[in-house]
Amino acid sequence: MEPCCKKSGSDTLPVECVIRDHYAAVSRWWTSVNHRTDNQDHSRRKILIADDEPAVVRVLDKLVKMLFKCETIVVQDGDAALEACEREAPDVLIADMVMPGLNGIELITAVNTKWPYIDIVVVTGQLDDFPYVKVIRAGATDFLAKPFQQGELEAKLLRVFRERDLREAEIIAESKYRSLFENNTDGMAILDETSRIITSVNSAFCRLMGGSEDTFTGKSVLNFVDESERIRFDAGLQLCAQNGQGTLSDVALISQDARKIFMDVSLTFINVMREHLVCLTFKDTTERRNLEQRLVEVAQVDSLTGLFNRRAFNTELDVAVSRARSGATPLTMISIDVDNFKKCNDTLGHQAGDRVLKTLGRLIRKNIRSNTDSGFRCGGDEFSIIASNAHAEAATQIAERLRAEYQENEVHGTSLSIGIAEYRPGMSVKDFIRTADDAMYRAKALGKNNLSVARPDDTPAS
Repeated sequence: MEPCCKKSGSDTLPVECVIRDHYAAVSRWWTSVNHRTDNQDHSRRKILIADDEPAVVRVLDKLVKMLFKCETIVVQDGDAALEACEREAPDVLIADMVMPGLNGIELITAVNTKWPYIDIVVVTGQLDDFPYVKVIRAGATDFLAKPFQQGELEAKLLRVFRERDLREAEIIAESKYRSLFENNTDGMAILDETSRIITSVNSAFCRLMGGSEDTFTGKSVLNFVDESERIRFDAGLQLCAQNGQGTLSDVALISQDARKIFMDVSLTFINVMREHLVCLTFKDTTERRNLEQRLVEVAQVDSLTGLFNRRAFNTELDVAVSRARSGATPLTMISIDVDNFKKCNDTLGHQAGDRVLKTLGRLIRKNIRSNTDSGFRCGGDEFSIIASNAHAEAATQIAERLRAEYQENEVHGTSLSIGIAEYRPGMSVKDFIRTADDAMYRAKALGKNNLSVARPDDTPAS
């Protein structure tokens, strides 16, 4: 037992007397109290009292039961305290600083290491050389100086209980949050607001992106955003942070199998335990986007040949001419007309005519450069090719291949007349089209199944 006062014969009363009188005073005080300001029920709490002095144990045991109606367990040494912690799992350990067996800093450290959820209140009578900092660092929650006032014990235990209530509420909230987070059908990720590092992802996000939790956590969210979208995504995060929430639409993410997935991303900024976090919710819009793209294609693609239609031709030509006017790249147009097509239709029927048009569409797609050229069915048997970043010489090679391969197919006596015109500074879009058409008509005038290249000084027919 750690001494809390001088022995009998000194100018201080013996500890037994102090404790007896102290307990009597506590009893009188408690009897006089008609109600308590703290209405929280703490009877579910379990308190372990470890002290080798019976008088101290009696006071603590009766006081705790009277104040809080808690269950108490009493032991007389540190080793028994460890066994009781293992067996009883108490909420709070009230331990004397000095007693037989394991005690002091060693006891506090042992309990805190194995059962960090147990709050430890240390009782001491040696205040002058009490190692306050070491005790707290070892894991103690608080301490009591002997002899203590009745209100001191209640105040300290109330604080301990309230802090435990808060921690337990946080655990419950965390469990509910984790359940909602993990079971959400939308992909979700938590990341640090400053570093953009992902700290947590749910199962739906892993399924969307084709990876495990370890694939994503600890890495920047920008690593999984398409390179072309990273600046927009990061700027969107900064902008949404000002309002605490927001949405980024059609963000392209790259899955683990290198697929591009389009997402609508909802952002909510939250502060948890001084951490500034961002909760991201991902809705996969790839299917919707593909549907929209298909609808656009239906509006711009000729269903018979698979080439772009007249509307798409007008749109793309405007853009191509604007680029060519800047002088950055050359631009050439190829105008194509099917010779004898009306005769084929009238003689062999529309099915034969459709086969001819399909053959031409297939050959145009085969012979144009996939990254720079576009083929169009402008109407009936009239076709065009916009050859970007190409001079007339390169376009002529495309046209010659197309004309030759066309004749190798079953085309029912039809052939191709092809006109080629390179864009010249000062040309309007209409002049450019007319110049290519004029060249095509010259090819037809040469006996059909031919091609003609517009000369630099050719003026379009009015």
